[in-house]
Amino acid sequence: MIERVRKYFASVRGEAQRVSWPSRKEVITFTVLILLMTVILAAYLGLLDVVFRRGVHFLLQITGKAA
Repeated sequence: MIERVRKYFASVRGEAQRVSWPSRKEVITFTVLILLMTVILAAYLGLLDVVFRRGVHFLLQITGKAA
């Protein structure tokens, strides 16, 4: 049983050494890109929220059901 666990971790280590890891520059570039896209998406969704909220409020006002 212990030998199987050792073989498993040895194969995991071997696979990890064969992985093509990104360079530091690539990691920084992709991190900045993801953060930028997250901010843009948040702003877009926030804008949609405002537009829909005002639209619903307007519809409620013209039907006379606004609070």
